[in-house]
Amino acid sequence: MYMRRITVFRFYLCTLFLLSLPIVLAAAAAWQPSSQPKTAVIAHRGASGYAPEHTLSSYRLAARMQADYIEVDVRAAKDGKLVALHDATLARTTNAETVYPRRAPWRVNDFSFAELRRLDAGSWFHPRFAGERIPTLDEVIQMLKAERVEAPLYIETKQPGIEEAVVHLLKKHGFLQQRRVMFQSFHPESLQALRPLIPHGIRLIQLVDEKEAHSGRDELLQQIAVYADGIGLPLSAVTEEWVRAAHGRGLIVHVYTVNEPHDLARLCAMGVDGLFTDYPDRPGRIAACRRLPRH
Repeated sequence: MYMRRITVFRFYLCTLFLLSLPIVLAAAAAWQPSSQPKTAVIAHRGASGYAPEHTLSSYRLAARMQADYIEVDVRAAKDGKLVALHDATLARTTNAETVYPRRAPWRVNDFSFAELRRLDAGSWFHPRFAGERIPTLDEVIQMLKAERVEAPLYIETKQPGIEEAVVHLLKKHGFLQQRRVMFQSFHPESLQALRPLIPHGIRLIQLVDEKEAHSGRDELLQQIAVYADGIGLPLSAVTEEWVRAAHGRGLIVHVYTVNEPHDLARLCAMGVDGLFTDYPDRPGRIAACRRLPRH
């Protein structure tokens, strides 16, 4: 009787094991770390689809949405102060026309930082952002440090000549390192000026416009590969051939500006390395943004 009970018990154990095996294997597979890194999500001017671009509110929101990088366009005011602002003029994103009605065309470099500080940089987007100010690059970095934001900065130098000042500021805050910053510019001379100023490993990305992207591809890539680590392509120009050609030169490919789900999925499937988007919460929901690593 005793041996019979042991035999029955063993039978039930084996049966239970066999029945539960598929569940155990499925759970184990689900817990395996993925070997497919996702395409980098770059918050275009912060989370600019939800908050006024290049304001502290926009950067904070991008951080909360867990963007991989936060883009900051940098240019200099008349007194040399580095500010976060995309346009060369103030008309589109501030109330400069009202505050300084006789100073058209309201070029940024015609105003001191104290004068820029008087402007409202939020109301144009929505009344609830009234009172937002144009931040300095220093203020952006201090905010990220104070709020322990891990996402690196993706700095675009909007004008040649500010490279040393930008590098000095980043170095002062401990941001001049590979995991804290990346640079881009439409100006090759700006990237070439940055190269000897920054540590090895910090990437430089050459932005190209639509006209350039549709010109001689191979010659352009050959030129860029001399001084840069990647290329920034407009959404309208990127193709699989472009991505393969750039990767063949050892260049990473970032695409601007990508907001529609069908574009996100299509580009991620191509193997692009990063996407600029006004909505940093969208790409994370696109399964196609997980792909095999490029060798």
